This record gives sequence, structure tokens and C-alpha cells, in this order.
Amino acid sequence: MSTPSLAANPPAGRLRIAPAAVSLPAEGISDRDHRRIRSAFGPHLVDTYGCNESLALAYGCPSGWLHVHGDWLILEPVGPDLRPTPPGQESFTVLLTSLCRWAQPILRYDLGDSVLLRPDACPCGNPLPAIRVRGRAADLLSFPHRDGGTVHIVPMAIETLLENIPGIDLFQIVQTAPTRIRVRILSAAEVDRERQWTAVRKEMVALLTAHGAGQVSVERAHEPPEQSAGGKYRVVIPWS
Repeated sequence: MSTPSLAANPPAGRLRIAPAAVSLPAEGISDRDHRRIRSAFGPHLVDTYGCNESLALAYGCPSGWLHVHGDWLILEPVGPDLRPTPPGQESFTVLLTSLCRWAQPILRYDLGDSVLLRPDACPCGNPLPAIRVRGRAADLLSFPHRDGGTVHIVPMAIETLLENIPGIDLFQIVQTAPTRIRVRILSAAEVDRERQWTAVRKEMVALLTAHGAGQVSVERAHEPPEQSAGGKYRVVIPWS
């Protein structure tokens, strides 16, 4: 992924804290960054995996795997056609079914995360299904890099930029071609939309240029952000 890593941005060393535990609650991180976090905060590092729809999906073990809360939910690694992905292979996405929500049932909800299900028993002895999470691969934006190859940008990199621009109630980035994106914005009523768009375009161009994709054109969409078939607003919709 192309978000700045800990290796590229070492800590300044000004923070003086002694946390009892440090939790990594979302998408997977590299082994290198995992070691750097542990070296900074000590051995009290807890790996967990969650999402807005189910805050506790899995928790880490000493062998470096995440064990799914199988008594509370079902996670199904699947391919683009939603057929099961064999254990030992990275999935295209994963479907979540919650077994503990009475007021709002969740049945085979497409999370968009790529996971790998361990094909054999985990050495730690925990009998629950063991997975590793690659992250939100289904929502990666991919562009040709100026020096060749491909650059990937995760939704969080865009969210961090645009959420700091005043007056944006909702936004959505749609990749309409390998080197073209459209930006859908739902603005607050009192906002100067022209000034807002100037700020949005400036931030998006700067982000793309920093990742080696300055040739990508940024277009202003006149339609508002659109919901997916499942009713969710996706931050980015990649080219397919």
C-alpha cells in the first residue's frame, strides 16, 4: 500500500508514555512496521481485527495469527464471484454474518477485506479459525507510476485529506479510467462550493503527485455520492 510507512516517517521521540497495552484494531500491517511499533511501545502489543459492523472480529495469538470469534460470527473468504476461496489463498473479499445482533441482523455482508484462512491447525493451540488480513484490497485505487509499474492508494489517505476541508458532508472518489478520477461531493448548504472545489482539487493533485501519479486528471462530478447495492457509501470506487 502507498500510505506513508513508519519506516519512511520515523517517530520524533518526543512522546513520553508507558501504555499498558497498544491495540492494532483494523487492517494488517507489515512485519517490519509491527517490529517498529513493538520496539517503540514494548511487549504490550495486541493484534485485533474489527470493523464498524462488528467491532470484534478476531484477536491475535503468539504465533502471529488472528483467531476469528467463531461463536459470535462467521467470516467467509470469497473470490470476485463470491465463491469460497480455498484455505491458504488470499481472498478477494470476505463476507460477514453476525450471530449476536438481534436488532440489526447482518447476513453475508461484503466487507471488502482480503484475508487468508490458515489451512491447518494454529501452533498456538487455539481451535478457532486463524486468518491473516491483507486489508481493504477491493477499495485500492491503482494508477500507472510515472517511472513505470503501478502505485496503489488506500481510501484512508484520501479521507485524511478531504475530511479536513470544511463543509464536506460526504464525498466519493470514482476512478473512471486508469488515469482519471471523478470527485463526488455532498456539501453543506452554506458552503462556497467553488472555493471548496478548488481546495479539494489542490489536495487531490498533491496526493497523486506525491505518489508518482501526477498525470492522473481530477474531474469535478455534478452528481452526488451514490450508495452501493447494499446501501453503503464507498469512499472510493476503483476502475474495473
